[in-house]
Amino acid sequence: MTTALLAPLRVALFGLPGAGKSTSAGLLREALAGTGRTVAVVKTAAPLYDVQERFYDRAGSALDPGQQDGALLNFLGTHFRRAVPGFLLADFTERCGTALLAGADTLLCDDARPVDLPGLAEQGFRIVRITAPDELRRTRKYGRGDRIAGQDDHPTEAGGESVVADFEVDNSGTLDDLRAQLADLANKLVADTTRAHGDEERDQWLGGLVARARATISARYVENRHQIGAVLVAGDGRVFTGIHLEAMVGRASICAEAVALGRACEAGVTDLRVALAVRHPKPSEPHREIKLVPPCGLCRELLLDYGPEIRVVLGSGDGYELVRLAEMLPHKYVGTKWANAKSNDRTVGTGD
Repeated sequence: MTTALLAPLRVALFGLPGAGKSTSAGLLREALAGTGRTVAVVKTAAPLYDVQERFYDRAGSALDPGQQDGALLNFLGTHFRRAVPGFLLADFTERCGTALLAGADTLLCDDARPVDLPGLAEQGFRIVRITAPDELRRTRKYGRGDRIAGQDDHPTEAGGESVVADFEVDNSGTLDDLRAQLADLANKLVADTTRAHGDEERDQWLGGLVARARATISARYVENRHQIGAVLVAGDGRVFTGIHLEAMVGRASICAEAVALGRACEAGVTDLRVALAVRHPKPSEPHREIKLVPPCGLCRELLLDYGPEIRVVLGSGDGYELVRLAEMLPHKYVGTKWANAKSNDRTVGTGD
């Protein structure tokens, strides 16, 4: 069954550090979900956070959950934009597309910067300015416990005062005041969204994922070692790739989907939504096309353990289908291994 994609509601929040973008985004996400929307939070600065994490892991001084190094992020934001102009926005756009494929109908950016707002507006994002009195904002900022605080006057934060926002939210009151404002905003935003996406746009996004899987295995293909490339998509649009690992003893081989799954789990993903795999032909085969292949039985079992809502991309260059993996394995084995591990958020039954 092909899954139709609704036109997304796109919302970007911006404001100076400490204004309350993250808090506002959480409350807005809650309000939008209450209207029946499926919300994905997609961050413009995701590549910066990735580098920040690698930096502190390599230094042996990991950041606490939610903790940031504002000074490092300021530097990285400037350097990314100078070294590879347009990369951050292009990467963000790609993740928005994959988040939509993952099932979202609402995209919420909670870390927009003034320099990125024109590009976001061109993509149809409604721009929301979050404000707070400077003294209160600075108190909040320095109370977050960041490793090193960022600069309010850094170039990546500059220019916000001249932006004409679609909506403004005053975060100078209580949390309940903020919640009420954002509930009202959610209703206004939803009322403006009516259009639906067609198959052409969906196939364009799916084609991009297929191309990524093909590029992954093309760059690493080795006969009798690496023949399958896989892609997994998380609910926030992040994409994880993997390649097949063939072993001399066949039972020791590892599927590409399992490698991609390991990378996703390492990144803390718990909402896997889309999977696909492609097969590279052997040198002796006359047909040279790298084709989509369905997951094997073992991968169907494994992926459903970690992503009950996963849909699989099937088809060819003539068109693609998104099929629920559960429909491809209607009688999945369910045991008691995770019966008492509620934190894993797995669906378990009463088998052995």
